[in-house]
Amino acid sequence: MKIALLTFHNAINYGAALQVYASQKAIQELGAECEVIDYVNEHRKNAYNMFEQAKKNLKEKKMISFAKVLVGTPFMSSRRKKFLEFYNENLECTDKQFTNSKEAKALNGLYDKFIVGSDQVWNYINNGSDFSFLLNFVEDDNQKISYSSSFGLANIPDNLKDKYIENLNKIKYLSTREEYGVNLINDLTGRKAELVLDPVFLLDKNQWLSLCNKSNNKEKYIFAYTNRSGQWEEFLERTSYPMNGKKVYKISRHLTPKDFISRQVKVSYSISPVEFIETIANAELVVSASFHCIAMSIILNKPFVAILTGDCGKDERVINILKIAGLENRILSPKMTAADVVTPIDYQHVEERVSKYINRSKDFLKQAIFSN
Repeated sequence: MKIALLTFHNAINYGAALQVYASQKAIQELGAECEVIDYVNEHRKNAYNMFEQAKKNLKEKKMISFAKVLVGTPFMSSRRKKFLEFYNENLECTDKQFTNSKEAKALNGLYDKFIVGSDQVWNYINNGSDFSFLLNFVEDDNQKISYSSSFGLANIPDNLKDKYIENLNKIKYLSTREEYGVNLINDLTGRKAELVLDPVFLLDKNQWLSLCNKSNNKEKYIFAYTNRSGQWEEFLERTSYPMNGKKVYKISRHLTPKDFISRQVKVSYSISPVEFIETIANAELVVSASFHCIAMSIILNKPFVAILTGDCGKDERVINILKIAGLENRILSPKMTAADVVTPIDYQHVEERVSKYINRSKDFLKQAIFSN
């Protein structure tokens, strides 16, 4: 059985890197061959192009954003190099690169099944309104599978609804990773999609740690991976968490000059995907608004606090996995105290809850791949 996997396979983003690695690995462990389709449309090609971003900000006279891009370019260049090394070492991709659905039609007849997912592949903002990510280039609908595909959106604009409806109806094996996605698919098509876990949960703790180097770093630190300005400060203010001289390792697009000169802060923006896993594994506490950072904290049995952004589409995936794990109390709230933060998580109970969904997710994937 030969599988073609379509996802954001070369994004300079930690969640994207972990999910594509886990997807391919999980499919192979089921006994199928799997190649990632090297698909890069024009929109995705420029998604991490700092020159294009700087040019756009300059054209729109967004001088502060322009300055931030210039300052951040060396860090992104270093990060990009490490990500591409990770992809080259760990992924099996098609020899040829495809840039649109017309070109991708050449793949018909070469594979038994086509899988799209996970990540926000169905977010028209992220994919450039490209319906290749709903497998519109695959001629046989019986060969189409979505695994854990995410919208990352609260709703679909009216001008794209017909396209979404048409293509979702043609995917034989339909799954998503959020309850909101299940409801959205049902509203659009009347179909009930399977709720499955993100691919990172298809690999266990030991499999993830096997990627890591053994570290003798005994330093106590907190890992803060935030996506909006002030989130780390909000955590400290609300909880009065005692730092007691501990360092904070930061990944954020909203770093300040103070972060770079502070002895208490270590900027971790340019670490590789493997170093990202290591940083979580060795942290005393993880504070994050990132879904995949929280997901890896759960898999690696780490204490964490989840920060919601207020964006319904993006927060849904975080809320969903915390509900499954029974860890809604780890969401930062006005009532959260330092005592709540340091209260141990009963990971044996968490694993009992999550394992049911892992098994269900693997069963869905196996059935979709090997059914006629």
